[in-house]
Amino acid sequence: MSIKKKADGLYEIRWREGGRNRSLQITGGLELAKKIERKKMSARDENRHLDVKKEINYRMTDLIDRYWDNFGSRKASADREIAIVEGIRAELGRLFVREADGASMQRWYENLTGRRGLAANTAVRHFNVMHHMMEKAATIWSKDTGIDKNPADLVEVLRPDDTRERFLSREELERLKVALDERMLRKGTKDINRTNLRMRLIVLIALSTGMRSTEIHRLNWSDVLFGEGLIAVRARLKKGKVRYVPMPSELASEMKRYPVIMGEDRIFPPTRGENKSGRQRLEGSFDDLLERARIVDFRFHDLRHTFASWYMMNGGDLYELAKILGHANIKMTERYAKLGQAYIARTGTTAKAIWALLDGSKLQTEERLALMA
Repeated sequence: MSIKKKADGLYEIRWREGGRNRSLQITGGLELAKKIERKKMSARDENRHLDVKKEINYRMTDLIDRYWDNFGSRKASADREIAIVEGIRAELGRLFVREADGASMQRWYENLTGRRGLAANTAVRHFNVMHHMMEKAATIWSKDTGIDKNPADLVEVLRPDDTRERFLSREELERLKVALDERMLRKGTKDINRTNLRMRLIVLIALSTGMRSTEIHRLNWSDVLFGEGLIAVRARLKKGKVRYVPMPSELASEMKRYPVIMGEDRIFPPTRGENKSGRQRLEGSFDDLLERARIVDFRFHDLRHTFASWYMMNGGDLYELAKILGHANIKMTERYAKLGQAYIARTGTTAKAIWALLDGSKLQTEERLALMA
C-alpha cells in the first residue's frame, strides 16, 4: 500500500487486492489517509485468511467448457452458439469467474457493437448466451465458481426494436427483380455467375416463402417437394417444429434450373472460409444488390417481412401466416393484422402476387435463361 499526495488536502491511497490494483482518493489530512489505509490493509488481510475453497479461483475458460458440455452443445442452435462462446473465451477466458464483474460484462458487451461491429440484435444474442452461462455459474455451480449473483444482470442492454415493419413496395420489388436478373451471367460472357445466381435464388426463396436466412441455407434438395408444391423447413430454429411452406410454381421452376452439385444434398453447401456452422453470409453481395436496386434502409430479414406483409395485403389469414412463418406465438404475427384489415378486399395467392411484380423484367429474364439452357 502507498499514500500519495495529489494536492493540498487531497491524498490517494493505492493498494492491490483480489489480483487488481485499486485506489481511493481522500479529502482531508495525512493522518486521516493513514487511518483509512490501515483499515483497508486490515480488511484485505482478513480476506486472505478466510477459509476460502480452492475452487474460488475458477477460470472463465473452465466455466465456458463446463457450460458448453452441459448446456450449449445440446441446444438446437449449437452450431451457431459455438462461435459466441469462443468469442467470450477470447476476451474473458483468462479471468477468474469472481473477477468477471458487472463492469467487465459491460465492457465485453459494448465491444460487441463497438470494436467488433456487430449489429444490435446480434449483440443481444451474444449477451443472452453470456447471461445464461453466468446464471448457471451463480446458481448450480456457485460453490465452484465463488459467485452467488449473476454479474450479467448489471449490464445495460440495448435491445433493438423488434416491431420493425419495413417491407418492399411494388416499385421496389420491380427494381429488385431487375437487379437480380442483370448479373446472372458474367460480364461480357455467356458464363453463369454462380455467386450471383446463388444469391438470386436465396433472395427469391425468402421473398416467396418468408423463410429465415438460416433456414434457407440449411435446405436440402430432399426438402423440396416438387410434386406437392411444398418446401419442408427442418432447421427448427427457436425451438420450432418441422413445418411446410407453399412453393409457387414460379419458384419451383427457378429451383429446377439451379445447378446441382454432384454428391451434395445441400442446396447451398458451405464454401471455403466460412464459419463452423456452414452458414453462408451475403452481407457484401446483398448490400451491392440493394444499391443497384436503389433500395435503402433494408436488411435481409426484411424479405421475410415483405412476404408476410404482402400475404396479409392479399387477404391472407393471420393464423395460417403464423404457421407458415413458424411463429410459436400468434402475438408475433399480429403486427401484420392491420395490413390485412386495410387490404382485405384484395384476394389471391401471395407468392403469385409478388412474382407478378417481380416479372416486370420478364423478357430480359427469359433471354438470360435461354442462354443458360
